[in-house]
Amino acid sequence: MSEKDKSLHGLKTGAFSRRFELSKLGVRYSARAVRQNIWQRFSGDNEAALAKRTENIDFFVEELGRLKGSVVKIGQIMATYSDYMMPPEVAEALHKLEDNTPPMSWQSIRKVLVNELGEEALANLEIDTQPLAAASLGQVHRAVLRDTGEQLCIKVQYPGVEDTIDADFSAVMQLLKVSRLMPSVRNLDDWFGDIRLLLHKEVDYEQERRDLDFVRHALREDSRFVVPKSYPAFCSRRVLTMSYEQATSVNSADVAALAQPRRNRLGKAVLELFLSELFEWRRMQTDPNFGNFRVRIDEEGDDDKLLLLDFGAMRLLPEDFASEFCDMLLAACQRDKPRFLEYSISLGFMKSHFPQSVLDNFVDIGVDIAEPLRAIDEHVPARAVTEDGHYWWRNSGLPQRIAKRAVAASISKYFALPPKDFLYVMRKLMGVYALIALLDAQFNADGVVEKYLPKPENKKGRKAAK
Repeated sequence: MSEKDKSLHGLKTGAFSRRFELSKLGVRYSARAVRQNIWQRFSGDNEAALAKRTENIDFFVEELGRLKGSVVKIGQIMATYSDYMMPPEVAEALHKLEDNTPPMSWQSIRKVLVNELGEEALANLEIDTQPLAAASLGQVHRAVLRDTGEQLCIKVQYPGVEDTIDADFSAVMQLLKVSRLMPSVRNLDDWFGDIRLLLHKEVDYEQERRDLDFVRHALREDSRFVVPKSYPAFCSRRVLTMSYEQATSVNSADVAALAQPRRNRLGKAVLELFLSELFEWRRMQTDPNFGNFRVRIDEEGDDDKLLLLDFGAMRLLPEDFASEFCDMLLAACQRDKPRFLEYSISLGFMKSHFPQSVLDNFVDIGVDIAEPLRAIDEHVPARAVTEDGHYWWRNSGLPQRIAKRAVAASISKYFALPPKDFLYVMRKLMGVYALIALLDAQFNADGVVEKYLPKPENKKGRKAAK
């Protein structure tokens, strides 16, 4: 079968047909789970039983991915935050969910372009009918603006995708509850409702263009970054047209081969961007996917640049939350444990009547997370420090150390799902740490954080909320 024949001509967008497919999956998974339970009861082999459960969960996620459309995106967003909400084997399986949708046929894509932009606008574009990339909600095509020769990139949403979100979301949530893959945790329904809103935002390309324009303007004088230019005349709610920007994957051998100072510069730029989003913009791109960053390597010197992509997950941070979270993070940077605890209680992560051991554990986790953001001291393990005294992000083992403490906290009866804004920011911060480690950047970040630290007269924390 040729690649052309493999193209999709449409997605099933009927609520009934998609619920039916998900219901069939639920029945098949339940049957497998029943067989697993019966086998475990008679065999008594708990280790083998866990392996069978993991196999069943992998089957469930793989079949979920075959349904395409917003179902895949729902699973991917859940994977991003599943570490906080689901058993480890479920979280691990969801992380395997990838965009493997075959591209939509050019005939179907052109209909969307005509409906959204009109034939007159399309006449100004020379579009490559073979997609550059295809994902769960849409695909991307290269193009040329005929009048000027400018190289463009056109993101086109699949027809009918927006109409499937609510039906898909409700069906997936029901399926997860019935299959008992999703435990009952306080705040869960409210948090998943926010995911539904986030999905609707991701298919609003007009909002994504506004966020793209905001970031491009905010970074216009920072030569370390490249942000695509939008072309409003060729944009709509379902079409986003940007400048095509040449760059290479952050995972590439070419990036890994850059000299240490060049990788340090890129890593520091990633961290400074996150801090700008949090402390200055109060607006954050919350998707930590490495694919949202690429590197434009300077072949003539060492002025490498970070290309920023995909602003569909841009999120405004509530001012009250952002202000207190920033203060809490700075308290962690300064190892000011009493002040950190005050803000954690005020923000609702902890309660003042919790046992002291629970409060101490939470504070220790928070202080550990800020380890790379302060000057190296006796608390930093030797493995995390290079011979020349720089923080070694890749070798620090920090994510594993944090996870060990966090798992201990999560099984406590006092654990509740954190506020969703906290989840978004912390997940992005962990993604930033992971990207810096991927680049194998080695630098001390206390100087980067210094400008955000309070003046001595402002260090006093507020009285903890009861």
